[in-house]
Amino acid sequence: MDRKQFEDLADMWGGHLSHWPDSVRAEADAFLHREPSALAILSEASELDNLLSTALLADGGELLEHRIMRSFPKPAFDADWRRPAMAAAAALVIGLAGGYAGGGFVPVQAGDATSLDYADAFDGLTEDWSSWEWSDA
Repeated sequence: MDRKQFEDLADMWGGHLSHWPDSVRAEADAFLHREPSALAILSEASELDNLLSTALLADGGELLEHRIMRSFPKPAFDADWRRPAMAAAAALVIGLAGGYAGGGFVPVQAGDATSLDYADAFDGLTEDWSSWEWSDA
């Protein structure tokens, strides 16, 4: 292990070798006993660890949360539109299913016109198209 690698590991893992990964801990301990400047590197990293551990976390509070939430773009429409739309669709489906199911229970009265009794648009046409007079005008 060289000095640069030891400094990088101290910056990442702090000034206590017990916090370092097991894979590099033995090699770092050997470097610490071999190199006198390594103790200064660990001491500096320990000071930074102590400062960071005693730092007070700032409470942003509710106002900060509201400011952050207001910074997001507003949707074009409210997401709650689905709830009334689903209720209306469910009512429509239930009504159609009930009408279809209950339609078979209504008796047909004698003399009532059914759909087959109505004339359609083609009733007046003759079967023989040759009787039509075509003009070239």
